[in-house]
Amino acid sequence: MYENAKVKLIIFLAVIFFLISINNSYSDEKYYYTGKDYGNEYMYNPLYVILNGSYDIIQLDCNSRKIFEQPYGSGNYNVTRNIFNPFVSIKTYGWWNFLSNEIFPLSFKKEGMQWWPNYSLHIVGGGMTFASLEEWYEYNNIPEPYIFAAATTMFYHYWNEVVEMEDYRGLTVDPVSDIWVFDIAGILLFSFDGIKEFFRDELHLRDWSLQPSLTVPSWELQNNGQYFSIKYDLPFYNKMALFGYMGMSGLGGLSYKLNGEDAISLGLGTRPATRYIIDSSATARQYTLNLTWNAGLFYDRNGSLMASIAFSGQEKNLCNINIYPGSIDMGNIKLGFWTVIPRKGDYYFGLSARYIPGIGVVIK
Repeated sequence: MYENAKVKLIIFLAVIFFLISINNSYSDEKYYYTGKDYGNEYMYNPLYVILNGSYDIIQLDCNSRKIFEQPYGSGNYNVTRNIFNPFVSIKTYGWWNFLSNEIFPLSFKKEGMQWWPNYSLHIVGGGMTFASLEEWYEYNNIPEPYIFAAATTMFYHYWNEVVEMEDYRGLTVDPVSDIWVFDIAGILLFSFDGIKEFFRDELHLRDWSLQPSLTVPSWELQNNGQYFSIKYDLPFYNKMALFGYMGMSGLGGLSYKLNGEDAISLGLGTRPATRYIIDSSATARQYTLNLTWNAGLFYDRNGSLMASIAFSGQEKNLCNINIYPGSIDMGNIKLGFWTVIPRKGDYYFGLSARYIPGIGVVIK
């Protein structure tokens, strides 16, 4: 059965890559990655995506940031077990529960709104990431950029599921819906120029991820997180826009254009602090989140994030400050800076550079 599942998986992925390839038009227009030499777009590359996206969950207070000590073996085993046998997991969880909680927006209780991140982060965020990576690979003269982009996107989503699984072994439908439905749907959707143009021009969708860094001597991954911003221009005042920020935070607010290039945005909302098992006695395990308050102030130039400061009600981290390369004139040297100010515990400071993880230090 396991070998049959692997064969079906390979065939299915081959069909997906074929559909992507026939929809790819090699448009000269770049929608998301344009090669800017400043801000977070300057730092954008596949490793940046993987460290921010795959390890998103470790931002929670209850998760360890020691990425070299994660139970990858157990997580990998359980993710493959569930995605290779999706109907077993769905049947155990219940088809109605699966459709109403994971696939369609039919449940509006916190315990049943897994569909919300599936649409916002997997379809929209994941699809936009695929399009950005395709443009990054093409910009860097990598052949068949759509194949590399799709492979990178699916890998970071898959590894995200592995990290989220921790040492649990058992049935769960979360990776089934994420990978088989929403991650693939996002890639297919953002293979069309009309979709990419709509999200770029009408909603000003951008990647505003953090600056992932390894700390010494603790070897933790700090200051990571995949985030996206959206702006919707107000028709009655062209300097102001409605602002949204999504990822491991959900913020809403306003954005104000300072001039033709620069803008500041302010958002208020919530973020998860911890997660817990909805029903520990259930055969198919599902999680939900405990939320706390969150606020952020952002400065961008032509859509590339230059600096941000965020406050939250998390138990560990009170404030997170990021200053991206190009914000401070250092000549030909382009470095980013970040710091995490705790509510209690250790302080973190770090430097970030292009193509490699940043480096951080811990101050007790």
